[in-house]
Amino acid sequence: MSQRWLLALVAALAIYLGLGLAFGIQDLGSSLSRLPAWWWLVAVAVALGSHLLLFQRWQFYLRQLGCALPWPASARIYGAGLALIAAPGRSGEALRGLWLQRRHGFALQVGVGITLAERLTDLASALLVLSWGLGQRVGVAVLVGLTVLGAGGWLLTHPLLLAKLERRLERLPLQRRWPGLIRLLREGLLSMGRMRQLMKPWPLLVGTLLAAGAWLGEATLLMGLYGALGSPLDLEQTAVMRTATGLGGVLSLLPAGLGTSEATAIGLAMAYGAQRSQALAATLILRIATLAIPCALGTWALLLQPDLGRSSSPKRSE
Repeated sequence: MSQRWLLALVAALAIYLGLGLAFGIQDLGSSLSRLPAWWWLVAVAVALGSHLLLFQRWQFYLRQLGCALPWPASARIYGAGLALIAAPGRSGEALRGLWLQRRHGFALQVGVGITLAERLTDLASALLVLSWGLGQRVGVAVLVGLTVLGAGGWLLTHPLLLAKLERRLERLPLQRRWPGLIRLLREGLLSMGRMRQLMKPWPLLVGTLLAAGAWLGEATLLMGLYGALGSPLDLEQTAVMRTATGLGGVLSLLPAGLGTSEATAIGLAMAYGAQRSQALAATLILRIATLAIPCALGTWALLLQPDLGRSSSPKRSE
């Protein structure tokens, strides 16, 4: 795994070096020098504040599934999961399900189901914030899309459908040849069932609003950064930029959305009137604050908990 992270780091450095050379290293340095040093602290504080909101969502979902944990124990699992946020679509955070099983004896599908619900509410909240930023006409189309998404998710996680799929799994001829694959697919179906519990109106609303708060907090940070760089943008514009950047990174299926997220952020900023060097400077600060630092903190939390990386029998929580 360390080799993968090293390759991702090298790729990120290469991308930003290439962008810096293309846009002019001196222009980028000039844009960064305009920012007071305290803006870096503000950026980190906003990013950590976003994760505080998302941790509340994680805690809320655990309670909804009847697997409540004291916040210190829960925070240790959540914090270690930040080491995996660079995985495509943040799919690596599903490992928290294994950690919950090993340390607290919860079923594996609890953590995996929560991760699926988190990605769903991330998408729903991003589309809501995006529709608000783009205006009423586009907003109606996005709301229709959200309705279709919700209906599709409800149907795909219906107990009758999941039970039917599980029965078909048991009849597959692969049962004897690849029992591990069948077991993995069965766990996936059980995780979908857990996810359905979190798609009820109240948990879906709470999860979506908390995620929307995180998007808007980071959009407010972008608004402040561009104002300090001399290209003032309003909150609606930076909300579109932040959510479109996140969605573009997920759809790219690349680690941390490298390349596509930067291209989306810089392209939209320039379309709204920012200079190239200003757009690159703001994007660089945002990516360091929302990706590099949380990932580093997560890696530190993971190193402090070596039992999470070892194979062990599940321990029942008291």
